[in-house]
Amino acid sequence: MAFSDRMKDLLEQGVAVSKDIAAKAGEKAQDWGEKGYKASKEFVKKAGAKAQDLGERGVLTVEIKQLEGQAKRLIGRLGNETYRAFAEKDAKSVTVNTPAIKAILAEIAVVKESIEKKEADLKNR
Repeated sequence: MAFSDRMKDLLEQGVAVSKDIAAKAGEKAQDWGEKGYKASKEFVKKAGAKAQDLGERGVLTVEIKQLEGQAKRLIGRLGNETYRAFAEKDAKSVTVNTPAIKAILAEIAVVKESIEKKEADLKNR
């Protein structure tokens, strides 16, 4: 076999090996791309679920803070009503059965129950 024929054979073998390597590299790249896509899709799904959970937790926390503010205002009303009973109405005493006091205490109990329920929901998340 002549030198040029041997070189031609070597060149053809090199081209065949290069094509084989390129095909395998293409398959690997496609496989990695598919795996990367699936991993990204799963990551986005998990991140979305986590974001939703954090959002719901944030809403519960804000609602609890609002209810606590409402409770503080009611306690202020309770103190104000007690003061009015003694200072303005010359009452000798007030009890839980005093109509104005009883109504405010009932509102405070409802708010307290709401706070406890929301705190339990938050804890269970």
